[in-house]
Amino acid sequence: MAGPAIPSYRDPLDLLRRFLPTPFRTRVRLPFATVELETNDLSLFPTLVSAEPPVEMVRTEQVSTGAPASISTHSCLWKIVRDVDVGGKVAEASIVMAGSLMVYTMGPACLIGADRDRKEILGFIGRDVDLSVLREFILPAVVRLTEYVTNLQEPSLILEALEVSGEAACHA
Repeated sequence: MAGPAIPSYRDPLDLLRRFLPTPFRTRVRLPFATVELETNDLSLFPTLVSAEPPVEMVRTEQVSTGAPASISTHSCLWKIVRDVDVGGKVAEASIVMAGSLMVYTMGPACLIGADRDRKEILGFIGRDVDLSVLREFILPAVVRLTEYVTNLQEPSLILEALEVSGEAACHA
């Protein structure tokens, strides 16, 4: 993991890590949507630049507080947290869907939730997940979930695409 050390977040009243600081923000453009990315891990930014499909970094800024920009029809918020308290490698993918929520996991080292109603994706990535796994398997899953969140793809097509990427990750 490159960049400055990510501090451990220990708040006994915040078991779901809802308030974990994500001080780094950028806006990225996918071919089909604009994304506001919040993270606590600067190493994600070079990973996004080399991503497939192409991701355009619009601006990068460091902020300590503030709400994300307003979300339009073809936009969404990605909040991706590097969780230094969770170790291990990615495992076989599993997907759970309930109403407008979809949860994609690759073991405890990767948990991604997509909320179609709120147009948000929340991801937790373990400390041992390296950037190549992030680039090859996790980021494509987040992009596919963005298609779901922005209502550009039917859930059945997204599920099928995620299952294929999960199988590839399992054999990595």
